[in-house]
Amino acid sequence: MRHALTRARLRHIYVTTGLTAALGVLLLNGLDLGATHPALSALVLVLFVINSYMLISAAGVTVVGLARAPSRDVTTPPPPEDRCAVLWLLCGEPPEPVALRAAALRGALDRAGQGARTQIFVLSDTTEPEAVAREQAAFRGMDGLLIYRRRTQAKGRKPGNLQDWLTVYGADFDTMLVLDADSGFSNERLAQLRQRMAADPKLGLVQSGISLRPAATRFGQMQRLSSRLSGPVFANGLSRLSGDAGNYWGHNALLRVRAFEQVANLPDLSGPPPFGGPVLSHDFIEAAYLRRAGWKIVIDADHRGSFEDAPETLAAHLRRDRRWAQGNLQHLRMIGAAGLHPSSRLHLLAGIQSYLSAPIWLLLVVMTGSGAVHATAGVIFPLLGVLIALLVPKLVAVLARRDLWRHHWRRGIMMRALWTELALTTLFAPISMVRRTGFVVAVLMGRAQGWVPSGLAVRTPRLQGMAESLVGLVIVAMVTLPQALISSLSAAQMSGLLVMPVAFPLLFAPLLYRWFDRVGGCNAVAAYYDASTRRFLNVGGSGAALAIHRPLWAEGVSTIEQASHHVNDLIADAAEGALGHPPRSVRDMGCGVGGSVFHLAQRWPDADLCGITISEEQVQIAQHVATERGLAQRCRFIRSDFTLPMTLPGAELVIAVESHVHARSAAQFLAAAQRHVLPDGVLIVVDDMLALPPNALSDPDAARLEAFRRGWRLGHVPARSSLLDAAREIGFDAVQSLDLTPLLKLDRLRDHALRFVGPVADRLGLAQVPLFGNMIGGNALTEGYRAGVMCYSFVVLQRRGLASHVRLDHADAASGIPA
Repeated sequence: MRHALTRARLRHIYVTTGLTAALGVLLLNGLDLGATHPALSALVLVLFVINSYMLISAAGVTVVGLARAPSRDVTTPPPPEDRCAVLWLLCGEPPEPVALRAAALRGALDRAGQGARTQIFVLSDTTEPEAVAREQAAFRGMDGLLIYRRRTQAKGRKPGNLQDWLTVYGADFDTMLVLDADSGFSNERLAQLRQRMAADPKLGLVQSGISLRPAATRFGQMQRLSSRLSGPVFANGLSRLSGDAGNYWGHNALLRVRAFEQVANLPDLSGPPPFGGPVLSHDFIEAAYLRRAGWKIVIDADHRGSFEDAPETLAAHLRRDRRWAQGNLQHLRMIGAAGLHPSSRLHLLAGIQSYLSAPIWLLLVVMTGSGAVHATAGVIFPLLGVLIALLVPKLVAVLARRDLWRHHWRRGIMMRALWTELALTTLFAPISMVRRTGFVVAVLMGRAQGWVPSGLAVRTPRLQGMAESLVGLVIVAMVTLPQALISSLSAAQMSGLLVMPVAFPLLFAPLLYRWFDRVGGCNAVAAYYDASTRRFLNVGGSGAALAIHRPLWAEGVSTIEQASHHVNDLIADAAEGALGHPPRSVRDMGCGVGGSVFHLAQRWPDADLCGITISEEQVQIAQHVATERGLAQRCRFIRSDFTLPMTLPGAELVIAVESHVHARSAAQFLAAAQRHVLPDGVLIVVDDMLALPPNALSDPDAARLEAFRRGWRLGHVPARSSLLDAAREIGFDAVQSLDLTPLLKLDRLRDHALRFVGPVADRLGLAQVPLFGNMIGGNALTEGYRAGVMCYSFVVLQRRGLASHVRLDHADAASGIPA
């Protein structure tokens, strides 16, 4: 196989070199060579050219990515004939999400007729006793779905785990999909990659594009926003430039077992760490060695059906980045290995330079700002060139969205996202520059970090951000004091202003760390329930039933536990009536701590149930209870915003008990529910709704409604009739519509107390405090019930599908109060 760069890659190199040379000439013209030592001028020019080349190169990759991806065959591909292994690798990470994703993928494989040719493995290197026990509980009873295998000695880390698997199982499989603990993959995407590999016997590895899942913190949201903006177009460009000499990112990739066996046993580098010892960033080297052995390596830029989580906090991100810094700098010893494809060397070089660029930029800032290197006004032109190179990937991402020009509202969303991403990354870039500089210096000084298990808890340093603040002060001092002593005070002030875009985020780094790590504003609901859930269970009286919804006092109900369970009985009866049989799969959108899930699991022992909640506190409580009751295999819980796209398979029954109002609108909720409900499946909504159209509310009623939404962090409160109309428009038929308000008790002692406390707390502006917000919203809701403005509604909807439906308008649907 020829080791030659593609024509597109050669053109890219020529254009990048030409533009970099032009910037270098502009910089040379902008330097005051007569007032600057020649050695310093040469050093600045060389460093600037090195970093500019890589910036322009990255911008060029995104420009290449603007080309349309090859059109895909819309016909259903023939079923893959290879024997495929799906490998999830764990090392201390929470196992429950992996169990859930594995079970979902197994179900999809079986439905597609690929279950017999595909085996799922969970390969664990977890050693901490409590984490091991948690893993064993999560995968207990899944013998028919997957093979769980744990090594007692994590020799060789992830590469060693894969090599052990190859030794034991490799001969039984043709291909292997490698996934990390935070990865997700759909059967449809896997089938595409398997077909592509089957069509080319020389194809050794297909790296899929990857999407980041939604995150809770502002830092996590920033990473996802950046990935969504520039990630797809960059991956498409890199795929086109690399041709059959692409790269491997360590996960979400399909490998040919026979090919990977040739490179899996990577020897340690000679000498001690950090430059010797185990190869930390092994994926780039494995791809390079595969290509050297004659196998094709391709990047399939399509990211649909391929997911991963990003670190939620800066501390977690920096811990991973420290390991990557050491691993990429190790590649300095390997980039010159004999026989490597030129494109493989470029991949290694890009990884190395991504870390070396940080100390280079920092050195350039200090040298030019301090006056060690004198510049004229002409230096603004090369700086503008650098700024343009930084902005090109983001602008190209906007141009790549061709649908924006047809929908003005999409343009508005995209432009807001673009400006938000620019602001956030501008604040974070100086912090990253300083941290990466520290990582590089530490490695060059011989300080090795070694392999840190991904699942190891990350402790936030007590003085987080203080080092960056100190560096910011040093930078300001280094650029202002020399100017003040040698030139003038005005020159010092000007130098200080010039470095402020870098120094300002550093000076306020301790505050920025906390701000980035905080749960974002769009997840105020998560913060509310994280702070309130245990109080709801302890104070509400329904803790024994694990219910944080309202109890229903129907005929024959005598205890609070029975009243809390009554809505679950109504749901079960309605579901069986609409489906004609007990549901085999149940999804609870906004499951709380799992009270409804556990109750329904007892009624339907053969059903598989899954709860979704945005609250981490609620997930932890629900998982603990599921383990205690021996239901961990049938009742699984995940933390996510249920309105966002997910990789879970559809369910026959989807319920939303007092949760749908947290969506921004009824349309958003119903669109999300439609993604969860199978055709002919049933959606049951139990929630507070308006008994009157919003425009029919009096001013006091409208004020109470606003207080209700404000106190309980609600996105919308629809009229029941409007919810039914919206459901009908997107493919649901109304089966039942009931008013459960008469089954509520509205005259409890605390209800009367809230009539005084709620309004007072609202006047004092305490709605954002969870305790008082609950009082404010609870009183407003109760008053709405008393006034006949609100109703506690029970709505059963069936999604139109293959079966014929009897369509009922809400006016003709059943009414009355069930016992």
